[in-house]
Amino acid sequence: MEIKNFVKIYDEVLPWNILSNLIRFANVKEFQKAKVGGENTINFDVRKTHTLPLSNLDNSLSTVHWFNLLHSYFNKNLRQYKKDLNIHDYDYKQINNIEILKYENTGYYTWHVDHFADIPRTMSCILLLNNDYEGGNLCFRNPDCSGEWEVEVKPNRMIIWPSIFLYPHTVKPVTKGKRYSVVAWAL
Repeated sequence: MEIKNFVKIYDEVLPWNILSNLIRFANVKEFQKAKVGGENTINFDVRKTHTLPLSNLDNSLSTVHWFNLLHSYFNKNLRQYKKDLNIHDYDYKQINNIEILKYENTGYYTWHVDHFADIPRTMSCILLLNNDYEGGNLCFRNPDCSGEWEVEVKPNRMIIWPSIFLYPHTVKPVTKGKRYSVVAWAL
């Protein structure tokens, strides 16, 4: 079986009115410069994007609402992923964080994997929110740097895959507009 078979795509994840409200929420919030996972530093040579971390412990009830709602949809689709792949002997412990990402013009994230020694992620999830931008494609490749493929951009599409070294991926530079997505990782 090819490793590509373990990258699953789920469409129409959120009701459309919820997706619209989430985009409106993101449009009025202040984002911060995103750090590079394993380094925990801001490095625009590796990752040029902005993040809005969501938490159920935030002072903003709106942020708590979005965290809880998105958490339930990520969990639902992670369960579906396990069912689709007939995985019975693996159960992730928790979703360790959820962030809204904003890639503006020239924003990108170079090739990387999501599992780090100090952050042992097991599953990665991205929910694409919009498609009114150019560039910014999510691409995967085989660990030997061959066989690159990209995920078609479609609003309300969730992509789930294992966080391990077998799944290097990148977000190509945005050339026009703003790309919004929500990311979550399970431990």
